[in-house]
Amino acid sequence: MRRRLLALFVALALTGCMTPPPLPPNGGQLAKGAKVGLLVRIPTASAEHMHVGTTVFNNFSTTYPFPWNPTAKVYEAFTSELEKAGFQVVRLTSFATTSVNALAVFKHDRWIANPAQAWAARKLKDDQIAAVVLVEATRTQARLECTGGPCGESVMQNSGLFTRSMLGSTRYYAVPAIEAKVFVMDPPLNLAAYEPMLAQQRQRVRQLKDFQEPRDLKRLSTAEFAPVASAIDDHVRALSRNTAQALSQGVK
Repeated sequence: MRRRLLALFVALALTGCMTPPPLPPNGGQLAKGAKVGLLVRIPTASAEHMHVGTTVFNNFSTTYPFPWNPTAKVYEAFTSELEKAGFQVVRLTSFATTSVNALAVFKHDRWIANPAQAWAARKLKDDQIAAVVLVEATRTQARLECTGGPCGESVMQNSGLFTRSMLGSTRYYAVPAIEAKVFVMDPPLNLAAYEPMLAQQRQRVRQLKDFQEPRDLKRLSTAEFAPVASAIDDHVRALSRNTAQALSQGVK
């Protein structure tokens, strides 16, 4: 029981159980025409397939080429939705992700500008950037099992497919190993900590219930892998829509 409670605490911590304070109506809303900086950092174009079997001897990991370039796809989706919402999109190609990945931090029950990234914030404001959208690859927990012993955890480095087999039955999951942060510059605020973005990112691992059993689980064909790529693509499009909605209508 102690192990299970510990695992639950860790899982909640990983998904951000510290709830920021509620915001007033339309919190974080920007005016149409505002400049929104966009930076995408997804270093690899390979998809990962991680499999966990009944025993450790059945486990394996395989890589596959994505049918599309992840960085280009994310730029395309986010640019389209932000422009549709009436914003000017500025690609932040001269910035490193580490200089804009925490422009607003939650401290002492409120959002404040991060002193460690003050230089980047000043430069962005000088360029009249009202908000920054950062989309980057992130380690993602695909599985946490705590039954009958020590908890088992599976973490994927790249987007792709996670499969879990037990006693002849296999479950299939699409894993979008990406995270979006949306920082409004004034007042400092991370819109990704609120709805409509919060729940979507917490629940981004999605079971593919109608996935057809492949001929060879260790070697999926392009057609067999297509539903995985499609599910990840759907997640990216939905996340870009929610980002545009958060900036144009505010969050809650």
